[in-house]
Amino acid sequence: MRIEGLVFAGIASPDAVGLAGFFADVLGVERVQEDGYTRFVFPNGSSLAVVPADWIAPPSDTNLGFLVDDVVAATAELAVLGVAPDGELEQNDSYRYRHFRAQDGRVFELLDRRV
Repeated sequence: MRIEGLVFAGIASPDAVGLAGFFADVLGVERVQEDGYTRFVFPNGSSLAVVPADWIAPPSDTNLGFLVDDVVAATAELAVLGVAPDGELEQNDSYRYRHFRAQDGRVFELLDRRV
């Protein structure tokens, strides 16, 4: 598995609206209102999501998304290391992605670009 970079970060907050407003004011990047959360899109294509506190199960309040060549192959590599997926393979217009949990319970995801 080759990690190409960090392309997504998600932050859960008890004041998601306030935090999104703060980031909008200080970051000055494109702000997109999604269904129940706010997403900021950066010029390089990476994004930051600010979501309500109950969207990411404790002990994590963050979700980091790492870009890989092939999320299915990467899932198999993680399985060999004893890391099981936390949910099904999902997709949106840009990526296929799958969530996992680190040893401390924090959420991370692997993504690949849809062709």
